[in-house]
Amino acid sequence: MKIALDTSQSSGSIALWDKGKTVWSACFDIRITHSETLMPQIDAAMKFCGYQPADIKTVLVTSGPGSFTGLRIGLATAKGIAYALKIPLLTYTSLQLYALQRYHCSKNILVMLDAKMQEVYAALYNENLEEIYPPQVSTLEDILSWEFGDCYLIERGIKSLELFSQEKNKPFISVPDLPVSAAGLFLLQEIFPQPEVYNLDYIANLEPEYLREYTAQVQKKQK
Repeated sequence: MKIALDTSQSSGSIALWDKGKTVWSACFDIRITHSETLMPQIDAAMKFCGYQPADIKTVLVTSGPGSFTGLRIGLATAKGIAYALKIPLLTYTSLQLYALQRYHCSKNILVMLDAKMQEVYAALYNENLEEIYPPQVSTLEDILSWEFGDCYLIERGIKSLELFSQEKNKPFISVPDLPVSAAGLFLLQEIFPQPEVYNLDYIANLEPEYLREYTAQVQKKQK
């Protein structure tokens, strides 16, 4: 059995996979922090499906970018499970998880998420989810200078996007703002397989992909 976690945004989800299919998928209550909901959600899912901790053979988790606090909690939880059970830990980016909504749809896929501070997290993929522009944080204007080709747009929280795209003459095919499930990590593993091997050094050194420093870290350096 495998477990997948996504806590990269204000809402999150967990999923369980067994015998070739998703057997559980649930979202967190966005009114409560991940630290208060993640472990109870995992415990409830395991009990409902009749699993014991020892049944988990692989952990998958989004590594970022996204909510700094959410990423820390999700990755710390995944690392704790992997370390305690001595099982493989696999990571995929949150932007790739969003792009999965238009996998094999014959067009490029632009994913943009609000990064606050007048910036966005963005990446551009081809229809096979291969990177054209890798995940990065930048201004919306800089991102819209990319060469997109025929492109789907998956975005969340980008309020000024319509104005910018009109000014830059960048037509997009907008994708409805659908919930993103951690269950998509199981499909990403099939598309981009990683060795399912327990590696203590890798787990110990694994860090979230913030793509930029904490505001507190920047302020500390400026002093």
